Parts: sequence; structure tokens; C-alpha cells
Amino acid sequence: MKNNKKWYIVQVVTGYEQKVKEDLENRDFDKADIEEILLARKLHTTKTGNIKSKPMFPGYLYVKVEMTDESWFIIRNTNYVTGIVGSSGQRTKPTPVREEEIMKIKDKALEEELRIKNIEEKNDKKSIITDVSFKINDVVKIIEGEFSNQEGKVTSISIETQKVSVEIEFFGRLIQVEMDLSLVKKI
Repeated sequence: MKNNKKWYIVQVVTGYEQKVKEDLENRDFDKADIEEILLARKLHTTKTGNIKSKPMFPGYLYVKVEMTDESWFIIRNTNYVTGIVGSSGQRTKPTPVREEEIMKIKDKALEEELRIKNIEEKNDKKSIITDVSFKINDVVKIIEGEFSNQEGKVTSISIETQKVSVEIEFFGRLIQVEMDLSLVKKI
């Protein structure tokens, strides 16, 4: 029996990617004939300096499936699914994505998942900092996040919230950035 499963891009309501993935995984896979669902994630630094993961492609999932009438119907009628890319309506089946493109996405997603896991492990091990090696007006170096390797002057420290504000130069202007105490070190 020939394997006719191909990758398709499923368009979903942004913010519901994980919910749709779980719903599709909980559906009757025998009827839908879904082999794999890919929700690629990447690291994202929030304005407060926290590092979180979010979808690499907001609003999209990749599904490896044999696109039969039944599987097409099941996917399309899952809550928060808005369509399947490449289907122009009038019962035309969607266009599959080339395997090479999926491999590139999977490689990038695996790299990001390893980074996410590493950050999560650090966060699990992270203890509350009660004694800092720097004080206000000290020059510190940012060791993680989007401002990594930048140096700046400490403008405030809060042991209670575990945050530090640092004044850095960004595109020729001085700006304040707030981040976790663990993300800076004294020079």
C-alpha cells in the first residue's frame, strides 16, 4: 500500500495554535489519517526581559495527512481552524507543501526547542536572588535576552520583584530596560 501522506498548512485563529493541535491529536486519527502535527515554536523576549516561547508561524500548523474527503472535512471542521492553505474553495483539495520545506522548518524548530528547554531548565533551577553584586550607578553587562552583551548603568534594583532597570545606549539614544536580576552581571 502506497503512503500518500503529504504535509499541508492549516490556518488557525492566532493564539489558538496549541488548542487546535491538541484537538486534532484527540480526534479519531484512524478516520482523519493524520500522521504528524507540527507546531514550530521559537524563543521570544518580552518587554520586561522574560523569555517565553511562542509559535514560529502565528496562525499556522503543519499537518502530515492523506488528504481524503474525510480527513479534509475533519480538519476543516475543527474549532478555530479557518482553512487549509492552497484550497480555493468549490471542493478543490489544498496544495501540499514540499518535504524539503518541512525539513527546513523542522530543523529550525528543533534548534529552538532545545533553546526553549535550556531556558526552562535554567528557570526551574533559578533561585530567588537576595544578594546582588552590583548597586545603583554600577556598570553591568546583560548576559541574556535581546540586549545580550550590551553594557549599561543600573538605575534601579528590586529584590522583591527580582528585577533590575538598566540604562543602555540603543541606536544612539539612552533607553531604560527592565529585566530579571539573573540576566545581568557586574563588570
